[in-house]
Amino acid sequence: MSQTATGTLTTTSSTTFEATFTVKDAVKKYTGSFTPPMSTFSSKKVELKYDSPGQLLGQPAFSGEIGITGLSITLSSGVTFTGDLDTAIPAVITIYGEGSWA
Repeated sequence: MSQTATGTLTTTSSTTFEATFTVKDAVKKYTGSFTPPMSTFSSKKVELKYDSPGQLLGQPAFSGEIGITGLSITLSSGVTFTGDLDTAIPAVITIYGEGSWA
C-alpha cells in the first residue's frame, strides 16, 4: 500500500461501525455491518492504507480482528484500517461483513 490517511473509527451499534478519513482534502467514509455482535469500541487514530483512489469506492466486504488493544480490518479491495482502541476490550474478536464508501 503506497498511500495513507489518518481518521477515526467508531461503532454506531453492536453490529455497525463508521470509519472516517480525510483523503487529499476530501472526507471519505466507510460504513460497515459486521458479525458477530460485540460491545462498542472506537479509535481516535486509525491509519487507512490504499494503493489508488479507486479502491475507496463501492461496496467491498471486509474481515478483521478487534481487541485486546487494537484493530485491524482488511477490505476485499485490499484497503486496510489499523489502529489502537481508545479503551481495551477483554478478548480478540474476529469480525466479518459488508460495507460501503461514501
